[in-house]
Amino acid sequence: MRPTIIDSDSGRPLWTAAQCAEYSGTARGTFTSYAGRGRAPEPVTKYQGLTLWDSEAVKGWHESRQQRGGFAARAGEAS
Repeated sequence: MRPTIIDSDSGRPLWTAAQCAEYSGTARGTFTSYAGRGRAPEPVTKYQGLTLWDSEAVKGWHESRQQRGGFAARAGEAS
């Protein structure tokens, strides 16, 4: 089972750092470091101890990185 957290206002899935890292092909620590330095989207909320990102913002960020040559290809896809 892969539970999904959905933002009730926007209807968008919210991703954990691990899901963001999986989608972008980075390590979890690398992704959170990027986010902390403003090189990746900022988290949108914390929920029950989880820091969460807007999945669409992460997808857009990753796409722009690919267009700039920042990372060759997406390693996996988060749900």
